[in-house]
Amino acid sequence: MSLTDFRVLVTRPAHQAEALCEQIEALGGIAIRLPVLEIIPLADRSPLSSCRQQLPQLDMLIFVSANAVEYGLPELLDEQKKLPVHLTTIAIGKKTAEALQAWGVSALCAPAPYNTEALLIMPLMQQVEARKIIIVRGEGGRETLAEQLRLRGAQVDYLNVYRRECPRLLTLPTSPPDIMIVTSSEGLQNLLILLAEQSWVKSTPLLVMSERTRNEAINLGFSAPILVTKIASDEGLLNMLVYWKTKGRFTQGKSPTEAR
Repeated sequence: MSLTDFRVLVTRPAHQAEALCEQIEALGGIAIRLPVLEIIPLADRSPLSSCRQQLPQLDMLIFVSANAVEYGLPELLDEQKKLPVHLTTIAIGKKTAEALQAWGVSALCAPAPYNTEALLIMPLMQQVEARKIIIVRGEGGRETLAEQLRLRGAQVDYLNVYRRECPRLLTLPTSPPDIMIVTSSEGLQNLLILLAEQSWVKSTPLLVMSERTRNEAINLGFSAPILVTKIASDEGLLNMLVYWKTKGRFTQGKSPTEAR
């Protein structure tokens, strides 16, 4: 695998981008760091205290991201730094499961491609009638998971522990990279805000982690190829970068979907 001299714009929040950037650079690529989201913990922590008191009555706790773990889990643990033994803990994504494991919490993880849809087809999620479930997330997240679980009879509540904002950046790129990585629809919108004066943005190839974000990019007027990872992980992103550098971008007559 090689990304020699391949310029990759990485738009993840600053505290979550470094591992991916280092892997890109280890393959000879040039990682351009441009965080388009800033993750801010919510000032009101009282919902966390209330949730902690409810844990003995809960059946399932779902963490949607590593940020949900970072800003939610510590205040949910008991004096022994543990969750109730009866509680089923679930992570959407490998990074989220790894973040839980770092606190000594074992969690079931959604299978590849590590997203909400994959979680919803797990056998565990089919018979959830009357189960009490809390989803730990950021403000304004997707509604799909809660909606589907409620349709299956579960009692679902949210625990919002952080919010996402568009950062104020002093230094912005003025020349196009070979490809841009954007991992959420909100990040895509912030990218356009931050680089509003750069004419090359919508004509630069884009790598995303879901069809939902790809469709959002199309609706926003992106004209370059839009690639979607087969697996929503750093490994999936790197594999697609290598494919695009070595083969994909030289394929003629392919649509963005076919060039995936």
